[in-house]
Amino acid sequence: MNKPRAWGAVAGVVLALAALALLAASGNPETNRYCTVETTHLYPAPGGSGEGCGGLELAVPLRVAEARDGWVRVELEGWRQPDSTVLYALEGVRIREAILKDCALAKLQVLKTVTDENTGQTWSQVRLAGFWVPAKALSQDLRKPWATAEALYKKNCSACHALHDPAQYTANQWPQVLKSMTSRTPLDKTQIAWITKYLQYHAKGIDPDKVPVPCGLTPARPQNPPSEPAPPAGSDSR
Repeated sequence: MNKPRAWGAVAGVVLALAALALLAASGNPETNRYCTVETTHLYPAPGGSGEGCGGLELAVPLRVAEARDGWVRVELEGWRQPDSTVLYALEGVRIREAILKDCALAKLQVLKTVTDENTGQTWSQVRLAGFWVPAKALSQDLRKPWATAEALYKKNCSACHALHDPAQYTANQWPQVLKSMTSRTPLDKTQIAWITKYLQYHAKGIDPDKVPVPCGLTPARPQNPPSEPAPPAGSDSR
């Protein structure tokens, strides 16, 4: 083992945890905003193990309320449909944030409920608080993984055809579209998850002036997005 490198990694973790503790103690809701850089489980207490009360996806915006022994207590907001276990980032837009178990669903606070006049679907904006995640799963800076996701997409998804502009499909369509392409690439599950989030936040209909992109990342929108091609069979066209 390279001891200097190992100690450097340990020091980095210690500094990150110290920063989290300082920010959590500051009481400033803006500086306490983080995003997940790893998929992780939600636990009712620090030091949890197993599947806990649900799981968080990548690039999920959170607020840190407390830090303790390498763990942080977080709050998140999202949208869900009646009886659904899934939280999404936006009303009617299936950018997945979390999959919750009963122990988390029971603690959801409903902020408002709306009915989409176009689809007739009912959506509730909800808040979840009081659950803990490992501090190492969070970061305030997603620029590096975001840039990596963009580069991987451009490199791996242009070998068989012309590269699709992210705005050619909606956020609801991109997961299925990407699935049809990645089977022919060496991309792993985590890389595909990052690329999916990158494409969804750059998708057709995502307005950067209205959409809270995770951790301050603002997608650049083309002036005139290309027309939308027909999505692959089985994709959600809404």
